[in-house]
Amino acid sequence: MKGRDAVLVALSLSMLTGMRDPFRQPEDHCHGAELAQWRFQGMVSRGERNIGLLQDGQHHWRRVEQHEVLDNGWTIVQLTAQTLTVSTGKECDPPRWQWQRQGEGNEAMDTGGVDRHPAAGSGRKNPERDAGGG
Repeated sequence: MKGRDAVLVALSLSMLTGMRDPFRQPEDHCHGAELAQWRFQGMVSRGERNIGLLQDGQHHWRRVEQHEVLDNGWTIVQLTAQTLTVSTGKECDPPRWQWQRQGEGNEAMDTGGVDRHPAAGSGRKNPERDAGGG
C-alpha cells in the first residue's frame, strides 16, 4: 500500500506543478539569444539629451535614451558616443551587455575630404553662359 501511495503522491505533485514538454526549449526571459543580433550605430546629442541609434534583430531602428527600459526588459545603463550598455537582469547571463559603435564605413562622406572647394561652375552663374552677359 505504501508504494501505491508514493506513486499517487508523485503523480499529484507533477500535476500540480505542471509538466514541461521536454522537447520544447525553455523560455528565455532574458532574451540572451537576441543580444548578438542587435547593432549600435551611434549617438546624437540634443542639448543635454543623448539619443542612441539602435537596430534590433528584426532590423527595426530604435531611438533610445539612458535609463530607458526596452520592450524585452533590458535597461539602457550607459550611453556614450562609442558604446551602449544594457542591463539584461540580475538572474540573466550575462547580466550586462555592451555594444561598440558600428557604421564607420560611410563617415568618409561627411568629413569633407581633401578638396573642400566647390567644383567650377557649381552653385554660381558663369558669365560666358549668361544670355545677357555677352
